[in-house]
Amino acid sequence: MKQKLSSFVKLSALVMAVAFLAKAQAAYDVKERAITLDDRFKTEELLRPFGHDFIIDITAGLNTNALDFYNDAKDVSKTQGSDSEKLAAGQAFLRKYRDTEQSIRFGLNLGAPLPSFSAFDIKFVPNLRVGFNLMLNIGVRSTNISAATILEYVGQDLSTELKNLIISKFGSMTGGDDIVAKAIAGESAAIQAEAAPYLNKYFYPSDTSTPDVLTYAKADAKVGFYNLYEVDDHFFGSFNLYAMGRADTQVIVTADSLSKGSDAVDFGEELNTNIAAVADYELGYKNGNLRGMASVEELKIATISDNKEKAGDLRYAIKPLFRLHGDYKYDFSVFTLRPFAGAYKRSGYGQDAQPYGGVEFGTYVWDDRIGVQVRGMVDEEHLTLAPRVKLWLMQLEYSLKQPLKSKINDTKVSTLHSLNFRLFF
Repeated sequence: MKQKLSSFVKLSALVMAVAFLAKAQAAYDVKERAITLDDRFKTEELLRPFGHDFIIDITAGLNTNALDFYNDAKDVSKTQGSDSEKLAAGQAFLRKYRDTEQSIRFGLNLGAPLPSFSAFDIKFVPNLRVGFNLMLNIGVRSTNISAATILEYVGQDLSTELKNLIISKFGSMTGGDDIVAKAIAGESAAIQAEAAPYLNKYFYPSDTSTPDVLTYAKADAKVGFYNLYEVDDHFFGSFNLYAMGRADTQVIVTADSLSKGSDAVDFGEELNTNIAAVADYELGYKNGNLRGMASVEELKIATISDNKEKAGDLRYAIKPLFRLHGDYKYDFSVFTLRPFAGAYKRSGYGQDAQPYGGVEFGTYVWDDRIGVQVRGMVDEEHLTLAPRVKLWLMQLEYSLKQPLKSKINDTKVSTLHSLNFRLFF
């Protein structure tokens, strides 16, 4: 047993060292930051797997200053006085939060067990699952507005004709201009009518030295079949097949827009919803108390439908996540110690491999239905402490992610809080 544990520790250290060395510093990208944070929360979800039960699972997470940021933004929209006083309030708000990041995440999962069965010496444990996930990330950063970036300041569901007009009229825009109104000046009545829903929403910055609000929001919904399987005493895993719908938005909001009551998150008049057939697959091997597994998650098989013509394409396309994970269970009388380590990489984006590692310590009785556990985990940005209480049909877990670095890409790294509540019966 000691030899197995020593091998696991050495392998874990090697995996994490390689992944950390592969990491490179890059410019701030609000979408990639949202992907990074969302996938790190998914790693925590991996460590609290569902059983073969009826499931109601709710998760909510946010950073320490998110509510303060929201309340201050609402105060800006309620500022009384002249236009210049409202603009000054918006600029002061953004300067206060310069180079910070606000993150909010919400998840809901429902599940029902289906009858288990065996075939070809394989035991299958199927479940029907429905899930919803919302990820919102906001960065307050100084940006350079140009003909190449001007469309990031307006809604993504504008027609191609309107977008081309905005680009062509960019050179004539000055501080405080309504971007859409400036673009359609002198155009036909048909263009004027088409642009009407987008007027008084998007404004050119009066002061380009003032930071802007960079927002990325993503909503995912999944429904389908999730199947666990076991082969003899060593091999195990899962195969999931489901429909996945995604809509997202990415927009830059100026102080001028905030002072005129515009929202920091704008999904537009039409959602760019994409529905696809998607699969997950995991293959694991266990020998005694040692386990190792490799998996691919959110592997797109085919597009079922999209709304590109009306709302454009997804900013964050459905791409697979590849993962390696291993753990070792060690029993001390009534207590259990489980060190673990792994790494994952989301395909198709600028991320390098993301390593993590940690240990779970807890005690359970009555067939693991009642117990307490504490998890400690470290990744490249945060030290996570997650206590869990399990009481027969209910489980409650709190997660605190404390930053290990003060800044990433010149942006302050926030403390993150997350709460998971689960009923299973």
